[in-house]
Formats: sequence, structure tokens, C-alpha cells
Amino acid sequence: MGALSLQDVEEIPQRVQRTLTFLRENRVWHVVSRNSPATSCQDAANRRFRLGKVGIPLYDEMKSLHLEGCFPGGERHFVLLHCRAHARFDLQAAERMLGVERPLQRLTAEELSGRFSARYGTVNPFSEAAGTIQLFDEDLLSRYSPPHSVMTNAGDLTWAVEFRPVEVIAALKNHALRVEVARITTSSARSHSLPVFGIITGNGPESGMSLWKLTNRYVHAQLTGEGRMHGDLTYPRVHIHSIPEMGLSMELIEREEEVWAVIRQTVERFIAEGVTHIAIACNTTQYFAHKIRELCEPQGVTFVALAEVMGEYLRSNNLTEDVTILGIPVVAELGPRSAFSPLKELGLQPVREVAKAHLEELGYMVKRLEADLQDTKALNKLIHIVRAGVPTRRVMMALTEISVLLERFPRLRQRIADKEIIDTLDTYAKALARIYLNALPTETFDDLSQWD
Repeated sequence: MGALSLQDVEEIPQRVQRTLTFLRENRVWHVVSRNSPATSCQDAANRRFRLGKVGIPLYDEMKSLHLEGCFPGGERHFVLLHCRAHARFDLQAAERMLGVERPLQRLTAEELSGRFSARYGTVNPFSEAAGTIQLFDEDLLSRYSPPHSVMTNAGDLTWAVEFRPVEVIAALKNHALRVEVARITTSSARSHSLPVFGIITGNGPESGMSLWKLTNRYVHAQLTGEGRMHGDLTYPRVHIHSIPEMGLSMELIEREEEVWAVIRQTVERFIAEGVTHIAIACNTTQYFAHKIRELCEPQGVTFVALAEVMGEYLRSNNLTEDVTILGIPVVAELGPRSAFSPLKELGLQPVREVAKAHLEELGYMVKRLEADLQDTKALNKLIHIVRAGVPTRRVMMALTEISVLLERFPRLRQRIADKEIIDTLDTYAKALARIYLNALPTETFDDLSQWD
């Protein structure tokens, strides 16, 4: 089972041959494969072979419904409806679109067999192309996850074909009585698309690399647990801009205009590149959240503000009143240039004065470290800072250099000096992963009564 060369096949079923003839003669891109017999949409999606792997997302399986309609003047025509397999047909919407005089009637198993040599699970747009009316749900033209193709049967339970809906729709206009694209499911009317993330980094580069890696890790873990992980194609699309000038934010008070200039330029570049959600892998420059949103919102782009993410995390986990923030002074003092200053209302406490100078020194120390180097000197300084500067049971690490350092010492990522660690970069990654995961269509719906 899997992708195949038709030269190796001794006998091709007649309905499959009609499918292949249609696709070839109309120069429609396609890939033919074999699978074990499928009994439903979900079952078919689990058995499809694409890009060297068995199993595709349910939303990349196309289901079809074969009906008969009575039109004005008494004309009767066969009608085929097509949509993504995770959706539910809205027959009333289809009837309004087609202008039929009476409700559409589904063909019985005997009619499918007698008139079309078809059976449950083998209806498709190709084998019965001539003389039919075909109506495609508009969501088939939306862009879900790569490779932006869909699959369905090729006319037989064990034959499958991968194709691009837009090409098939165009080709059918030369064969079918009528071809339409409309909203014919009960799904939301909005056009579907997955988030495209833009990550600004450079203070230092490793912070953005870490945010990207952690986001992918949480996406992988969630989808694997749900049985929905389909390899590389399942991860979110990410743009990364690593800007050396971001390092100037260590002296934000003195260099605010210079830092904002490079952030503004990068945000505008992301917007032009089609990014939908922007994140900054830096605690200090979250200070510019308001200005960034002024650029993003008119363009329909979302800025994911780290301070807001952390506020929601503290509230939802009942962690208020007992957390100290660690960061460079402009961040950890919770003053006017700290994006985290609103969290004082939740009981977030600044670090003790005795630790402030050590924190800035630690930041520069980690910046100079070789990538992935486990530096015990930097770690010992962090432990000293926690012991001397944190009076609470929990400590929020709002310095990406600390996040990067703790990645090199995994056993210390949860607790240091009896203090529970809350890592802002890790929490940020979880928030980005949730945005992506929530945008993925469900793969649990399988309407057996609507699958031919």
C-alpha cells in the first residue's frame, strides 16, 4: 500500500480508470496511492498515504454526497456535494444555492450501484463528472496546513488520489452541467487560515531560537497525545528576524529611540510578509507593546504581549501575591518602562535591591557564553541572586538570558534554592502553541450518514 506507479498495476477498476482519465486529460496535478479498505471519513483519513506517511488530517480528506434534485420546469439532475471531512453538510444551504423545487434526495445504495457502479465510500467528483451538477464547499479552497492538497477515493475503496481542489473545480467546468463554489456546511462562514508567527529576537539570538523550539515542542506534545501529529507538515509557519541592535535594550532608558526604530522596522517587515501574530523573545522590549499594536491592529495582525500572557497565567493558576520578578533593573523594578508594572496589582514583587547589580552582570555574562555551554559560574551567580533577592516562594524569570541558561541545566528549570521557577519564555511558548492549536480544525467529527 502507498504511492504507486500505474505501470506496475495489472488491472485498474473501471471507475478508477475514469478518474485517472479525467485528471490526465485535464492536466490536473494528482498523486495516486493505494490503501486498505476504508469504512468512514475518519477511517479513510487514517489510511491515506501521502508524502511517505500513512494518515492525513481529517480536514484534508474530502467527502462527497450523491443526490438527485428536482429543478424548475420539472428537470431532474444528479447533484454531487463536496466538503472537507471534518465538516457537516448544510443541505438547506445547498438547496437554496441550487434553486431546487423540492428537497434534495439522496441516492440509495441500489441506485448508486445500478446507475454508476458505485458504492458507499466510492463517490467522487471525477468518476461521474459528465452530466452532473457539482457543488463544492468554499472551505475546500482555504489554506490549512501544508501541502495544501486534499485526498479522496479514486473510485474504489482501496484507491486514493491527492489533488488541489481549485484545479479540479476549473477542470469540471468543461464536463459538468454546472459547477458552483459556496458555503454548504454548517461551519463558520469565515475563510480559514492558520496563524503565521513572526518572532523578533537578537537580545540574544538564542532567546528567539528557544521560543521557536519550545513552541514546536508544545505543539508536538499536544497533537501527538491526540493522535493528530502528522510530522513536519503539522508545525506552524514561523518567520524569525534576529536583530543585533536588539542588544541595545539592555540600556533601554538611554537608547529607547534606537531600540524602537529597529522594532518598528521589523514589525512593518513582518506585516508585509503576511505574518498574522507577532511575538518578541525579549522581556525588556515588551515595553513597546502599545506602539506595536498601533502598527499591527489596522492591518489585522495580532501582537502577543508577554506581560498580558504572564498576567493571565498568574490569575488562572492562583499564583498572585507570592511571586518575585527577576530581570534587568528597568524590568524588575516594575517602573514606567517595565511592561510588567501592571502586574503589581496582582501582587508581583520587585527583586530586592541587593540583587539588582548581579542581575545585570548575569545578563551580560550569559550573552558572552558559547552556545549550549554549561557555565557553572553563571549558574552559581543565578543561585546567589535567587537566595539573596527573592523573598517569595516563587520567582518569575523575566530575563531571557536566564531562560537560555536554564535550558542548559534542565534539572534546575523547575526549582532553584527552594524557589518555584516561572519562566516567562516557556509560558510565552505555551501561549503561542495554544493560538496555533486552537486554530486547527477538529479531527474528531465523522458524520457517517453524510459520506458516500
